[in-house]
Amino acid sequence: IGIDVQDLARVALRAYAGSEDTLVTSFETGRISEQEFTLEFAQRLAQETGVEVDPERLVQRIFGGLRLEEGMLDAVARARGHGYKTALLSNSWGLDLYPTERLADLFDVTVISGEVGMRKPDPEIFEHTVTELGVEASECVFVDDHPGHLEAALELGITTVLHREPAQTIQELESLLEVPL
Repeated sequence: IGIDVQDLARVALRAYAGSEDTLVTSFETGRISEQEFTLEFAQRLAQETGVEVDPERLVQRIFGGLRLEEGMLDAVARARGHGYKTALLSNSWGLDLYPTERLADLFDVTVISGEVGMRKPDPEIFEHTVTELGVEASECVFVDDHPGHLEAALELGITTVLHREPAQTIQELESLLEVPL
């Protein structure tokens, strides 16, 4: 989008660094449209970086290089094949980026923040996901790459795994679930 990635991260991830960011949280919870978000977010980026950013298809351009972790999806499929219930819990920057048909084949429950009006790390979204799965929080394992999200899940009694790279995460899940993934 024409700015340095560290500037994008600094501006985009305030809500994940403990700062209040009503623009991001409103978008992630579906309270504002993608069009409203991209107009204001492009203005914010321009103000903070000095670079004019075109708001047209901004979210798609930001996430254009995003690729699915095929190894993780294979591990989810294997866990499900071993009889485990699976859920996807995601904070969303719009809904168009999700391969919904593929996800439906992998997950018993899909909870997308923009659809349910809640977001991680709010306890309510974890409680909602656990309820939708029909299990107790203590029976769940939650994988995420953000430590703050893990802390919120832990407070509800959910076992957590910090994701850094697929091989390590899969190894940890195999140990917890006692099945090959």
